[in-house]
Amino acid sequence: MQSFEPLRQLPKNQYKAGDVLVVFGEVFSRGYVNGLIDEALKCGMKVIYGTVGRRDEQDQLRPLNSEELKEKDSPLINVPLECGFDLEKSSKGLSPCDQLKGLKLSEADQAKLDWDQVSESRKAGRASFRGRVTTYVEELLKHIPSGSNVLFAHTMAGGVPRAKIILPVMNRVFKGSGDRYASSQEFWKSELGRLSALSFSDVTANSFADLIELTASLRQSIEKSGNQVSYVAYGYHGTEAFFKNEYHWQSYAPYLQGFAKLELEQHATSAFKKGVHASVFNAPEILTNSSSIFLGVEVALYPLLGAFIKEDKDHPVTRELIKTCNGLLKPEHSLEEILTLTDSYFTSDIIKKWTDYPAWPQHNGPEQMELMLATSRRIIEMHKDQKQLLTASLSEIVFRACGKAMIREGFAPKKSVWWVGHDLVAKASLEA
Repeated sequence: MQSFEPLRQLPKNQYKAGDVLVVFGEVFSRGYVNGLIDEALKCGMKVIYGTVGRRDEQDQLRPLNSEELKEKDSPLINVPLECGFDLEKSSKGLSPCDQLKGLKLSEADQAKLDWDQVSESRKAGRASFRGRVTTYVEELLKHIPSGSNVLFAHTMAGGVPRAKIILPVMNRVFKGSGDRYASSQEFWKSELGRLSALSFSDVTANSFADLIELTASLRQSIEKSGNQVSYVAYGYHGTEAFFKNEYHWQSYAPYLQGFAKLELEQHATSAFKKGVHASVFNAPEILTNSSSIFLGVEVALYPLLGAFIKEDKDHPVTRELIKTCNGLLKPEHSLEEILTLTDSYFTSDIIKKWTDYPAWPQHNGPEQMELMLATSRRIIEMHKDQKQLLTASLSEIVFRACGKAMIREGFAPKKSVWWVGHDLVAKASLEA
């Protein structure tokens, strides 16, 4: 288990105009990577974008077409970086998703896969991805100016198999309570869970190792000229939130991608030991389109307000944040009420059982899901408009602070794995 190492202070920025940020993956809606891009642009860095590609009517992977490219920032390396094997055909002509076609929700726990075919698909998927990354790197070389420092940002995560049966099952695991409760441990032991685990591993973790390995010659060439190449990746391994007047480690559960995030940390550590500037930044929870399946994950976001008050309650940024957030609540509710509720939630006997760092990632339990979802709903109901939540402003603050941390610490990281907690988010946001 990786020792818990929170990043407490930010070093000075060493990137300059003409240096390069390479986004390995694709930028969609506002999320973590946008904070990194914003910070890079402030430094005058050139940002090189990527794409995961698209699927045609026959499910064949293709680059973006001319219309799709018009909607994207440039320069963009138009080589599909989609990772995974869920749609890859075996020698018998069946992908893992094909094997699951027609399966009903009531039959999910009885699903059976031909694992020899799955293994074939995975091997083919890995080879295809690595081949496309090799082509991508050849194209990338044309866009990197001589004399530039280069920061690779690995943005790939998830890897939920695209079989129709998977999301309904996962919705019960992540959003179910009472009669609709579903055990994440039981799902994880099932055939669907085993397939998901392999997919998460390849998309979230192994793609980072592939990136580092397949850019070795590029890295060595740049370093020989006296410049720097670094790699940063987005992790999640719980983080410190502010409650009961202190910063405490806590984590969302059930976070099944967590097993792959541990592998991601291991890949960074392995590369770091070989002298590669590679570091995973375990970020605080935010609420985005991609994280909305994890209902309740946003409960840990509200205490960030307490962190701002602790670090400097009279700072203009803090005052404006409090004013904005109070304006989103119904008149009979307040931020103080929310912080009192989250204090009670994180220190409850139930949730404390799910705050076990050595046991991470932990599976869910019926009482934990009941309390988490009830707390989530209770806070959402305090808002004037459930489409305008505090989480939007707070999420943007988090990903901007994470971007600042990755730019500054990522140049020459002192460790292969860092945690960005609510204290650093507040400090980074209150900087002059």
